[in-house]
Amino acid sequence: MKYKSSIIKSLVAFSIIVAFTSCDKQLDDLRDNPNAVTDIDDAALFTKATRELFLGTSGVSAVSFAGHYGHYFVAGSTARFPDQYGDNFDLQYNQMFTGMYGGPIKHIEEALFLTLEGERENEVRHAIAQIIAVLGYAKLTDAFGDIPYTEGGKGKTGDIITPKYDSQSEIYKDLIARLGNSIKVLKTANPERGYGPSDFVFGNDMDKWARFANSVRLRLAMRLRYVDISFSEQTVAQCLNEPLMEENGHNVTMVQTEGNGNPWFISRTGFPSIKMSTMLIDQLQSTDDPRLPVFVTPDGNGQFSGMTNGLTDVAFGNSDFANKSDIGISLSLPESELYLMTASEVWLLRAEAALVYDNDLGTATTLYRKGIETSLQQWNISSDLITTFLASPIASLSAGDGELKIGTQMWLALIPDYFEGWSHVRRTGYPEIEQRTADNLDKGVTNGVLPTRFLYSTFELSSNKTNVEEAIARQGANAIDTPVWWDKN
Repeated sequence: MKYKSSIIKSLVAFSIIVAFTSCDKQLDDLRDNPNAVTDIDDAALFTKATRELFLGTSGVSAVSFAGHYGHYFVAGSTARFPDQYGDNFDLQYNQMFTGMYGGPIKHIEEALFLTLEGERENEVRHAIAQIIAVLGYAKLTDAFGDIPYTEGGKGKTGDIITPKYDSQSEIYKDLIARLGNSIKVLKTANPERGYGPSDFVFGNDMDKWARFANSVRLRLAMRLRYVDISFSEQTVAQCLNEPLMEENGHNVTMVQTEGNGNPWFISRTGFPSIKMSTMLIDQLQSTDDPRLPVFVTPDGNGQFSGMTNGLTDVAFGNSDFANKSDIGISLSLPESELYLMTASEVWLLRAEAALVYDNDLGTATTLYRKGIETSLQQWNISSDLITTFLASPIASLSAGDGELKIGTQMWLALIPDYFEGWSHVRRTGYPEIEQRTADNLDKGVTNGVLPTRFLYSTFELSSNKTNVEEAIARQGANAIDTPVWWDKN
């Protein structure tokens, strides 16, 4: 036994020496050429960036902020504080900002750099990577407003340390243009030029990638509806002339297999605990929506009991938080899927476009019903319950309630991508989140009005002062109730 122990110790020591030698070699390489991204596998960069983007849908921006702002749930402990509309979260704002740039954007920018020209030039991989880059930048600009874009994420490929901030209007136009270029490539792309086994999203299916790119373009185009109606309508028309995501087999999903699996599993079984919002439960119960037991877990009494968003500390202490309804099990199993986009969202975007741009209530109703049906199928609702729900009044539009119903169903269909849900509420105003006036509700720094953006952190203000101050002068005060450019409704 002593002999065996000595062998093990020797092997461990040898492994440590090899590891340190390898690390020294890598450090020497970095010192020789700190910008040498050409030695990195672009497929690995693409995979890493895409996984990071998925995980961002359940990160701090969703758990602490967007899930509260969208009135989907209430978190316990310190994660609850943004629900009180405060703004003293400098560390979290900086974490969200630098996390996106240092994570998915950094890695996808390097993949784009490698596939643009030279010996690794690959127009198909470049087009796919562009879609991931667009989603990363779109999330950042939707969160903060003006952000570094033309010079953003270029610290390694362009040696830019203090990037300028671009206006959100210009960012959106370029994002839409990039998607258009990707669609052109992917429509006739040779799958052998794709990412092959590194493509865990669509398994190298070019048709699905093209549909996804066009669907993201539709999302961005509709987001401009209230601020640039001409460009929005023109872009929507282009989207409708190309294939879009139509069935749940087109959904953009990932199962997190590392660590504890789906991060929402922790929110049901550990820290921070979250309880589903009274507003969400009331909407589902009042319409006999069969997704209620999917999105919400019954409490200890077998009932669905929600938490009111925005309670004061005293009211929260008296709320019996621990015994309220948890997040639904279907959303929070270790193997539950995370989503970047679904076919149901696309059908509902098309319904809204038909209603507001074509003034076609009949077509809008057909598309709306398809969106509801696809969402119910996504969550494996039985066919008889789907038939019953589609026969209910909620599944039909009339001249006076079209936008409200479409907006509310979109809010539900976006679950569990709560950040997109908050962006949807900001853009459309549906479902309506009223200004807080009751004594048991915190009004925060916004006088009870729903926050509309995240703040530039003090770190960013100090490290890139001139460019940040220019952005603030352009878009308005660095405050959580200063709306981003497209938020005009």
